[in-house]
Order: sequence, then C-alpha cells, then structure tokens
Amino acid sequence: MARPSFRLTMLGDAFPCVLLVLAILAVRENFRSSPGILDVFWKVFAGGLGLLLLSQLYWLQYDWLRQYSAPTPIPGDSMFVLAHVFFLSALALRPHSSSAGRDLRTRSLDFVLLSVWWLSLYCYVCLPWQVVLHEFAHYNPNYYTLAFAEHLVIIVSLVVLGARRTGLWRKFYLQLMLAFILIGAGNLLLSIAIDRGWYYAGSFYDTPFFLALYLFTVAACFGPSLQPREDTAPNRELKQSVWTARLAMLGVFSLPLIALLGLLERDVPEGVESYRLRVVFVASITLAVLVYWKLSLLTRQLVHLVQLTRDSITKLESVERQATHSEKLVALGRLAAGATHEISNPLTAILGYSELLSDVPSLTEEDRENALLIQQQVRTAQAAVSSLRNTLRTGASPAQLIIDKKPES
Repeated sequence: MARPSFRLTMLGDAFPCVLLVLAILAVRENFRSSPGILDVFWKVFAGGLGLLLLSQLYWLQYDWLRQYSAPTPIPGDSMFVLAHVFFLSALALRPHSSSAGRDLRTRSLDFVLLSVWWLSLYCYVCLPWQVVLHEFAHYNPNYYTLAFAEHLVIIVSLVVLGARRTGLWRKFYLQLMLAFILIGAGNLLLSIAIDRGWYYAGSFYDTPFFLALYLFTVAACFGPSLQPREDTAPNRELKQSVWTARLAMLGVFSLPLIALLGLLERDVPEGVESYRLRVVFVASITLAVLVYWKLSLLTRQLVHLVQLTRDSITKLESVERQATHSEKLVALGRLAAGATHEISNPLTAILGYSELLSDVPSLTEEDRENALLIQQQVRTAQAAVSSLRNTLRTGASPAQLIIDKKPES
C-alpha cells in the first residue's frame, strides 16, 4: 500500500475527476440519439454527473488549501447531496415509458421540491455542527448517515425499476444499482476509516467510488440501444401523479415532525437547536409555496381537461345529430328511388294508351286534343321522375332536390 503523501492525495482527488469527465462525455453522446423522454433523462443524469465533478474538483482544491489553511467541507458535501437528487429525479422520469414525458412542467417542479427537501435535511442534520460549533467530529458522521440514506433510496428505486422491466432495460437498471451500491458502501467505509484516522485521499478506501464512476460510463454505453415503450399498466401516469402529490405533502409534513423529534433529543447545544428551527421554518414555507404552485398547475390542467371533455361531448353530439340526419336522408332517398320506379311504370302505360287513343279515327277533334294534352303532361311527369332518378344516382339529397325545384316567389 502506498504511503500517504501530498502527491498521492492530489492524484487520488484528480483521478475521479477524469473518470467523471469520461462518464459525462459518454452520456453526452446519448443526447442526440435518444428520442423523447430518454433525451431528458440523459440530460438530467448528466447534470448529476456534472455536480459530482464539481464536488470532486472542490475536494481537489480542499486538499490543496488544507496545506495552508482550514477550508470548510460544506460546498463539496452539499454538491454531492444535490447530485444524487439529480439521479433520483432522472429515475423518477421512468425513461423506459414513452408516455412519461408528457407533463415535464410538473416534473420539473417535482425536481425542485425534491432538491429543497434533501438540502433541508442536509442543513438540519449536518450544517449546525459545522456552521455553529465547528465540530467536524459531529458533522462528519451525520453527513455520511444522510448520504447513506440517500443512496439507499436510489438503490431501492433501481431495484423496483429493474424488477418491473425485462431485457436491456433490466440490465441497465441493475448496472446503475451496482454503481450506487458501490458508492453507498464506499461512503460507509470512508466514514469508518475517517473516524479511526485510517483514511487519506488515493488510498484503498477510494476504490469502490472509482469503480462506481467507471460503471456510470459503462451504463451510458447502453444508451443507443435503449428504446422507451408504452406502459402496459392502465392509468400509469395518473397513479404516478397521485403518488408524487402524496410524497410532496409527506415532505412538507415531515420537516416539522423531524424538528419535533430534534427537540426531544438530549444534550443538543442551544445554538444547534435554534439553527435547526430556523432551517425547518424556512424549508417548510418554501415547500408549502412549491406545493401550492404545483396544485395550482394541476388545477389549471384539470380545468383545461374538463373544458376539452366538454368540447368533445359537444362535438360528439353534433356528429350524432348529423349522423341521424344523414340516416333519415338515406332512408328518404331509398323511398324516393322506389317511388320513382313505381310512378314511372304507370306513366309509361298512360302515355302508351293516350297515344293509341289519339290514333282512333272516330275521335272528335276535341277528344284528340285532350289525348295530346295527356301525352304532354305525361312526358312532363316522366321528365321530372327521370330528373329525380338522376339526382339520386349522383348522391344529392331529396331535401336538396326539393329546394332546387322550389319555384321562386
């Protein structure tokens, strides 16, 4: 095992930065090739990797400055916590479902809610010991406990997603799960090593974290082959939105409950209690405003959907009336077609008999003129019947025919 030195510390801090740059470049290749929700998923995931990179760059600067001063670990730790919020939000998008990206405006608000909640926990559990009392011995275990809880939530989420998927999606989720297990286990190992004074940057204890960053790059290679599909479960998006709303309300109510439990904790300095109460007060108001904003958006969407439903019903009723009217016209057309056939035969007979009658030599001149008048009227009637038959054949409605035949006043 290499002995601790400044050069090894700088190498141990720089190596994860290189691995994170490679992972970000691998994820970036999926931006253009991924359709729909997958493109958003990879961008959010890249945001998490970017924050991890900023966190590692800060730790590089931290170990450099530690040679000359006593820097604070808060910026690096807060970016590390927030980076995992990005990963949680990316998984909450459910990139395997093509219907999951239809309401990204509400999803972005869920991301803000999630970020505020986790950062509030960090400010409540960890910050007082570093900001108020400057006691790293209390700050460090609290931070690693919070990070372990965050990793546990991500791992459970990946287990659920992997169990519900098959094929390449399951392999992808299991790959990410293995990466976060390594990060969580590595952080737990780091906490123990730091408490016992065994840890230094670049030591064996950093190996799980290095392996996890490498697995991020491997997981990104799945990107071109991953394709979202329609959810087979009915009303999946509705159930998702309901559970998201419940979790948001649970987050609002959890902070006062945590503050109440903190008040029951013994041997807590007064300054820490005061700082925690201020954090809970600010966080509760912020979360309440965000939840109210989300409810307003959902209410607007509900009103819009109700209006669309009302318009659809109105259009459906109009179509139904038109269909009923068309059926009546079709029936009337069939009746008119039958009537023209039935009328045409007697008219032909009348015309024939009137022609025979006009040829009788014993007829008077007046009777012969009447027979010719009958022939003229029959031919007029036949022309009208023929016109009606031709109109029905071309598809015009009987009602339109009546309008066209109506004499002008």
